[in-house]
Amino acid sequence: MTFLGAPYDLTPVETVLATLAQRHGGEPFRYVATPNVDHLVRLMRRPELGPLYTDAWQCWCDSHVVRRLGLLFGLRLPHLNGTDVVERIFAEVLRPGDRIAVIAPRPEVLSALARSAPTIEVVGHCPPMGFADDEAAMAACMRFVADHPSRFLFVAVGSPQSEMLAHRLASAPGVTGTGLCIGAAMEFVSGLKTRAPKPMQALGFEWLHRLISEPRRLWRRYILGIGPLAILVAREAVRRVRP
Repeated sequence: MTFLGAPYDLTPVETVLATLAQRHGGEPFRYVATPNVDHLVRLMRRPELGPLYTDAWQCWCDSHVVRRLGLLFGLRLPHLNGTDVVERIFAEVLRPGDRIAVIAPRPEVLSALARSAPTIEVVGHCPPMGFADDEAAMAACMRFVADHPSRFLFVAVGSPQSEMLAHRLASAPGVTGTGLCIGAAMEFVSGLKTRAPKPMQALGFEWLHRLISEPRRLWRRYILGIGPLAILVAREAVRRVRP
């Protein structure tokens, strides 16, 4: 189903986790995208990025805002918060001795993750900033994934770089496993960052906690995205009333 310009799966979280539990490391590579408001605004401005989402194996609604906007149009989008799902993958899906690969923004994410999950083999690669525009750096990422086959690949270097890498890997011969483009989830799972209090999470205000925690980095994304999001909602309304 397409909503606000991006595809979304309607599969509930329990079914998603059951499906992930059945995936093993030797299967052809597939990846998951998690389009939130930031992704939607970028897609509006850069429609050439559309295949990064339409070619994904699954697209999860990782946004309370998008889910609530869906209700205005009679849609019930399952909310699959990336960090929540990753925490459950570690708790319920991964088994001792499983290998996971991580494309991480910096080395301390990898070391913190290894400490927090001592029964899991963690291998990682930290590409330079802007690697998606550097063919040699992108090739190095792809070579790392091919050389370290893993049950799951967590791509945690931000959007759209994460999706661009996953999209390239999906068409590369011989690459296996399941890729998850999960933003900053690994920093929360590893304990490097603190999540919002449970009441804020339940009310859908985790984004506000992040904005307060990292205002310099996130204010443009959250504040300047309001206008484009309103345009997307208007376009969606027009699309749905047209015969």
